[in-house]
Amino acid sequence: MIIQAELRRKQSEYEGEACSVDKVIELPAQRFKQFSRALLADYDFIAENKNAIRRDDDARHCLLILDAEGKDGFLVDPQGYNYARYSAFVPNARSLLTPDMAIDRSYLSPAEPWRDESRDEMLRMTLRVEGKPDYTLVLPADEEYLDAVKDYLDIDVFADAMLCNIHFKVPYIGELIRDTDCPAVEDYNDFAEALEDIWQQDGALLTYAAVLEAEKPETLHRACELLRNLVNYQRITEDAYGYGQQRLQETLGLDDEAIYELDGYMDFEKYGQDCMENDCVTKTEFGLLRRLDPPFPEQRQGQQMFQ
Repeated sequence: MIIQAELRRKQSEYEGEACSVDKVIELPAQRFKQFSRALLADYDFIAENKNAIRRDDDARHCLLILDAEGKDGFLVDPQGYNYARYSAFVPNARSLLTPDMAIDRSYLSPAEPWRDESRDEMLRMTLRVEGKPDYTLVLPADEEYLDAVKDYLDIDVFADAMLCNIHFKVPYIGELIRDTDCPAVEDYNDFAEALEDIWQQDGALLTYAAVLEAEKPETLHRACELLRNLVNYQRITEDAYGYGQQRLQETLGLDDEAIYELDGYMDFEKYGQDCMENDCVTKTEFGLLRRLDPPFPEQRQGQQMFQ
């Protein structure tokens, strides 16, 4: 048998107080779980019922918040606030109800899902379902949030919703993304997670923009694959002179001091130009781009090779 309870260390006596339940409120299981994990957040079901609590000296008057699909509950005395200022977990609270006690079930319609706003928002879209209010979905998101959105829209899968007004946090990335494969919410979420991974990496977004322009992926899935394999690309920020020095260091394993000693004895600019041609470096709006393995094909040289 498993009993949920709050145990206090070395409790010498029971310090409970008499509580009078003035109103019983049922919440959907998901929302009850959310409430139990964030008791100090503001909630509409507390704000709208805090004035139903009486005050007298005989007992502490409370709301009883129940899980619609469970037996447990919480006693809440908000003290005029919109959150559970005073609260107590009551295991098997439903068994304590008497036949004359009414239950407010008006909150059983799913509440608008709450997400962790501390996370970066890579993209957002509008989900449209007939007979339901439009919902703005922000990505990336975890499974719990996505399930709550489906419950809120009363759909089994996101394919039952129309995706509208898709906006990327980085506009130039969004302009380069194609969606000829009619991607699903899950595809966009995978992409948003991968984009979040490089968000703080210096220069990574410009490198990815150059990759999108050069590779021209036909599907969001392919664009996501390129994003996860960004280490295979190098956006060149140096001129031919600097690129020649860099490639010489890579090829011969020379350090900066050795390169300095060679300065004046070697035409780094000509060597850099030759390396760019041999490496099939491609020119994009976001800078020169080199693909490490395999290099870009030579037929691109006529229009896109570094000149």
